[in-house]
Amino acid sequence: MGISAWLRGNVGAMIVSWFLFAISGSLTTPYLSKYLQLLGASEVEIGVVRALSSLAVMLTILPGGVLTDVIGRKRSIIVGTWGIAVVQFLYAVVTDWRQFAVVYVVDWALHFYQPALTAILLDSLPPEKRGAGMMLTSVLPQVPWLILPPVGGYLLDHFGLWGMRLSFIISGIISVTVAVLRMKALQETISVKPVPREQLVREILGAYMFWRGLNGMPRFVLYVTLLGAVQSFSSVAMQTFGVLYATTAVGVDNTAWGIIQSAATAVGIVFGLVLTPVIDKAPRTTALFSGLLLIAVGYFLVSAWASAVALTTAAIILGIGAEVAMSIRRAIVGDYITPENRGRVMGLTLALEYIGSILGGVIVGYVYSVSPRLSFAVSGFLIALWAAPLVKTVLRGL
Repeated sequence: MGISAWLRGNVGAMIVSWFLFAISGSLTTPYLSKYLQLLGASEVEIGVVRALSSLAVMLTILPGGVLTDVIGRKRSIIVGTWGIAVVQFLYAVVTDWRQFAVVYVVDWALHFYQPALTAILLDSLPPEKRGAGMMLTSVLPQVPWLILPPVGGYLLDHFGLWGMRLSFIISGIISVTVAVLRMKALQETISVKPVPREQLVREILGAYMFWRGLNGMPRFVLYVTLLGAVQSFSSVAMQTFGVLYATTAVGVDNTAWGIIQSAATAVGIVFGLVLTPVIDKAPRTTALFSGLLLIAVGYFLVSAWASAVALTTAAIILGIGAEVAMSIRRAIVGDYITPENRGRVMGLTLALEYIGSILGGVIVGYVYSVSPRLSFAVSGFLIALWAAPLVKTVLRGL
């Protein structure tokens, strides 16, 4: 199945919209912690901001999982996308880190529609292509990361705060384009039936008791769901503090950090394109274990060696491992969960991922302030520990 065949219908619309979002994200995301630092935040405060944003999205994503099954995938996606488009312009006008924190929390709260994104993809992909589809929709939109992170770093190095403000204005313009595209191109994938208001309120309130959704889950799906929290906890070290580690412990500038991000993306895209046709042929357990092993190795490498070479190698390994692990985790949900329940299960899955981010923002942020290397070592150890139960199954399949 050629790439052009994927660029149709809902799958094609999501790939294009995520590609556009990647243009804006590649300019701003690698430098958010640096922006916060320039606005006066300490390392611990940066971690707290990360934790608060994760808490905000968790509180909205739980009812978001219900809404995507009740009001439909498309409506949820459109409302959330327009909200995010407006917020991007607010980032450009904040004057201190507390204002940034408020905007950041609102931004992530508007990501309540994330279960709808995954659900509409799973609904639109044939079962035998789910792993490949999730991998491809994750890889292709990353192409802007090949070029633009160094541009964002250059703007930050040469213009400081104003360079970041310009990046966010560009992000806002692109986000408006994505909102219009999704309005016109997406097609609803489920039959939306009117639900009495009282019933909808009960379901939304019931969604906050998310732990109930764990009951009755297939054992493997339960493991994968909880794994999301562990992976999110560990990811805070690189995603939030990678730029600070690069510019302080390693001693490179923001432009160089952007180049590292682009290099990691380039290798990740190549591996993703190679793996897309074959990933569904490998046992899910083997593929998942391989991804987790790469993540653990990446973190241990950063913790052991503070150099540009180690940081670049680790960023590449982490990127590949994370893409494989996430694609397989999402595919497993599609394998085991029926379409009418996927929105709710994805809401639960994402909620647990954000719980991991909340804890990671506080705990990893504190550990990083004490010892940057230790924060990476702890992250690697947790991933390795959680991957251990898969070893027996993997060896049995050899």
